Amino acid sequence: MLKKTVDRYQHGSVRKVKRAQGFAWEFRYHVMEGSVRKPKVQTFDSVIYKTEKALRQHLESFVVKLNEKTEYARSAGVTFGALLDRYIAEEMPQRKSTKGGYLSIINSKLRPQWGSLLLSEIRPAQVHTWLQHLDLAPVTKGHIKSLMHKLFDLATLWEYLPLERRNPIEIVKVKNVTMRTNEVLVLSAEQFREIAPRLPEHVNMIAMTAACLGLRVSEILGLQWSDIDWEKQTVSIRRSAYRGAIDDTKNNSSKAKLPLHSTLATLLLAWKIKWSEREEIMQKRAALRKRKRPLKKNEFGWLFANPNTGMPYMSPSLQQRWIRPAGEAIGLEGLGFHSLRHSYRTWLDSAGVAPGVTKDLMRHSAISTTFNVYGRALSPEKREANNRVIEMLLPSLPSTAEAS
Repeated sequence: MLKKTVDRYQHGSVRKVKRAQGFAWEFRYHVMEGSVRKPKVQTFDSVIYKTEKALRQHLESFVVKLNEKTEYARSAGVTFGALLDRYIAEEMPQRKSTKGGYLSIINSKLRPQWGSLLLSEIRPAQVHTWLQHLDLAPVTKGHIKSLMHKLFDLATLWEYLPLERRNPIEIVKVKNVTMRTNEVLVLSAEQFREIAPRLPEHVNMIAMTAACLGLRVSEILGLQWSDIDWEKQTVSIRRSAYRGAIDDTKNNSSKAKLPLHSTLATLLLAWKIKWSEREEIMQKRAALRKRKRPLKKNEFGWLFANPNTGMPYMSPSLQQRWIRPAGEAIGLEGLGFHSLRHSYRTWLDSAGVAPGVTKDLMRHSAISTTFNVYGRALSPEKREANNRVIEMLLPSLPSTAEAS
């Protein structure tokens, strides 16, 4: 007679195990390997998990996943905290800036408010009221709502909630989500020319590249010399660098080949020669001094590498130390690298550039529905549009031909 294996919901068992110093926790459970039930044990440090309750909270998402194929999994109930844990383990975006933003929302807002509640207990009216009372900008509330919507979609995918149940976040509304609470800081060409000399050479060149190409600072720091085609005078945006991590660009639209004006090309080429020579001198000096921590070589050919690390500079420290004070010196509060991207957009408008060309130079998937109808601009049009901005910003610098 065949034995029938009962597919039961298991919570596992926790017990204390003595150690030379104190004790540890043992978590016992079983898994099915074919038709055979195999016992398993995991051990946890009692210094980290001081109580059984703390350990159970840590194990919650694991227990849910352990039981996901049983018929009792849904009826047993899953907490929002367990959903968060599985999302972090399996679905969290790996781009460092995105991951950091999501973890900040999860740890400071979502987990404290909803972590202990069962998914089935969370109601749209509760979420709506909570969002309305958060002391945050509407756009930030919109990000929180968007993440919660994604989490409830995953809860349905993982069968924590019935398929026929509507995502409760769909009917939650956030007012003025597209409106900015702070006015965007936009520079005039004259203000930019006043700020640039106040910056040290490496920050000046980063700011110059941002102003002349409208790039995000992470994209500028992610540039390598191999991304520049000196003959065709183009620059390819392929990656980003943020807080020491080399990542993909923000989205597919951000990857693009942009025109490189001869004036900016001249400045960058002079920068390359100067810093190659300076790097060589610094390496020789470091060798003579027999430094315990020698300078790192710029092995990957970054345009803007910190000589101490050989990797791209950290933009937050550059912004705080140099960009903000330079703005304050001429009466501009809150100046940042991204202000130069906003300014570039405005300069394109001032130069009378067509909306479709602006869209392509900014590398947005869509600035607006109206802009989308103009289609993708041809390279000569983009180059001409970019030329107008460079000539507005840097009227007195020689072109490549004049320089040679």
